Amino acid sequence: MTLKEVCESICLPDQMIRKVLDFAGGFDEKTVKPFSAALYDPSTWEKGVKEIAGVLGEDPDGSKMLTFMLLRAVETHREYEKRGISETIFTDTIKFCTRFIKEHYEVYGTYEFTWGWWFPRQVSLREFRIGALEYEMIEKEENKLINIHIPADADMRRESLRNSYEEAREFFAKYFPEYGQSDMVCDSWLLSPVLAKLLLESSNIVRFQKTFDLIRVDDTNDSSIRWVYGRTDIPIHELPEHTSLQKKIKACLLEGSSIGAAYGRLQEDPWKG
Repeated sequence: MTLKEVCESICLPDQMIRKVLDFAGGFDEKTVKPFSAALYDPSTWEKGVKEIAGVLGEDPDGSKMLTFMLLRAVETHREYEKRGISETIFTDTIKFCTRFIKEHYEVYGTYEFTWGWWFPRQVSLREFRIGALEYEMIEKEENKLINIHIPADADMRRESLRNSYEEAREFFAKYFPEYGQSDMVCDSWLLSPVLAKLLLESSNIVRFQKTFDLIRVDDTNDSSIRWVYGRTDIPIHELPEHTSLQKKIKACLLEGSSIGAAYGRLQEDPWKG
């Protein structure tokens, strides 16, 4: 798969495709290649991305970093082929960058890529989108865990989540057997106990919460503002109220309360209820 084919397969906006291909056409990879190795070890991701950004130079819309990472994705695709991992999972996984680029356009009116720091997870085959959710292999205190991420476009209906979990179990058992029986965990504002008080018991979010056993709660976490409203620089009284969730969270914030977040473990049989 070529760089152009990757861009097209993930439905990158035409404007960004042109920028990526233009930059790649005159880009001397030798200047950055020495830093590429850092992208394949979680302990060096942060340092590596900063060094790469320094070499790439001024990059106001992130298209240079996007180009560099998509070139790595071309290499990653070859690894997918070697392992026999499906094209669908590759495309769905790398498409995360398209999602954030389009989200930026919806919020700010310009196409920008600001998630270069997250891309090592995908190019190093540590994270995969399988159905509705994303799954990242991590190690914590010498334990192998699968960290669940919830994309903004995830179908949160019960059956969709169930299919995703079951397909993910089969995927890791087949391609990464050392993670085949690992606990699945999630650290998200979507697990906050506060939401269960704001939403109906029949809501998809509350049903999602019920499949996890909470390990800890962080009342001070304010990440819900970013994910529910798209940005964090809007005064509370000016937050939009386009959805019932936005209305309820805004009311909560105006009262001086916070939504918070929580960390939990997926139950062994989350469908028994």
